[in-house]
Amino acid sequence: MIKRAFKKDNAANLCDGKGTAVMEHWLVGEELSPNFTQYCTVTLEPGASIGDHVHTGEAEVYHIISGTGDYSDNGTVEKVGPGDVMICYAGESHGVVNTGTEDLAFLTVIVTS
Repeated sequence: MIKRAFKKDNAANLCDGKGTAVMEHWLVGEELSPNFTQYCTVTLEPGASIGDHVHTGEAEVYHIISGTGDYSDNGTVEKVGPGDVMICYAGESHGVVNTGTEDLAFLTVIVTS
C-alpha cells in the first residue's frame, strides 16, 4: 500500500497544553495495524504545546522534523530540534512546547504494549 493523503484535524489545548496542535493523520482506522494506534505529523506554532501526560499500556515516539522546542521527559526538560527522537514508554510521562520562532513539526507514532 502507498498512502499519499492524510486526514487533517486541529486539537486545541492538547493534554492541557497551550494553543492548537495541527494533526495530519497518515494512517487511520483499518490502515493501522493492531499494535499501532497513531501515525501522524503534529505541527505546533511558536508558544503552543502538548501538556505533560502519562501513557498507559502504550508507548509514543516523537521524531522532530523541523523547529525547536523543550521536551519534558518524566519532568526533566531538554532542548530538542530536527533529527531528535524521543521515546515515552508505558507508565512514563512527556510533553513538548515550541520555544522557537518557527513551527515545530514532528512525526508521532503510538504503539500499544
